[in-house]
Amino acid sequence: MALLISTNMYKAEEFKRVLPYAEKWRGQVGVEVFPMFHQQIFAPLLEESTDILSRVPISFHGPYYKAEHSAPQGTPGYEYTMELVEQTLRYSEKLNSRYLVFHHNNCVVRDKERMLRDSCVNYRRVEELFRPFGIPVAVENAGVMDRNNMLLDENEFVSLCRTEKYPVLIDIGHAHANGWDLRSVMERLRGQILAYHLHNNDGVHDSHRRIGDGTLDFDSFMAWAGEYTPQADLAWRQRMTARVLWRMWNGCWPLKIVCNNLENTAQ
Repeated sequence: MALLISTNMYKAEEFKRVLPYAEKWRGQVGVEVFPMFHQQIFAPLLEESTDILSRVPISFHGPYYKAEHSAPQGTPGYEYTMELVEQTLRYSEKLNSRYLVFHHNNCVVRDKERMLRDSCVNYRRVEELFRPFGIPVAVENAGVMDRNNMLLDENEFVSLCRTEKYPVLIDIGHAHANGWDLRSVMERLRGQILAYHLHNNDGVHDSHRRIGDGTLDFDSFMAWAGEYTPQADLAWRQRMTARVLWRMWNGCWPLKIVCNNLENTAQ
């Protein structure tokens, strides 16, 4: 199990703000790289950071901005998405990424059957690219009802992951915003879950609040994670301070102290 800080909370030009955490807590804290290759400034900053990042646990999120994995092959949307995937692959290999996170879709769902068919085909293409480097491609429960981009409901997601034998990343904030039975999902996919994205919300909006600021019962989640998936990574998706990290690793499992102290941490 690794604790990862996701760079999705930073703008492309702010990428290096994650590095002090990686250096200070080396051996305890890693980084989930949220790629933004669609912005020219990102690749040079990532390249300049590889020496530090090579010393800590690393995972890569798949391309999100300007990317759409439900785009049919042969379309401009598909071609550009795969360009971004190939850039991500280069650095995933270089930094020995633990896995790549994959969204079946990012856009609003308008033709569910077609989108799901194309995204399943496109997943296999991405998986084939990463397989020679020993990097599994983990499917995330992406999309929320509030944004009309939830392609799969709870049972459809679990069924597809089981049928296709996908490695899985569960975003607990997305599950909560969509009204899913999080414990049931974790139990049913326990042998496939590699990691979790951690954030909270009001049960409707994907607002990426701190873990203590929302209606998701984080203590219960941590108990279930310890029971069903004790080896799964935890990727933190809100800003935190070194004080919070210290409490996480000295508090530590479950993270009750963190929940009680997040209200007083800097953003």
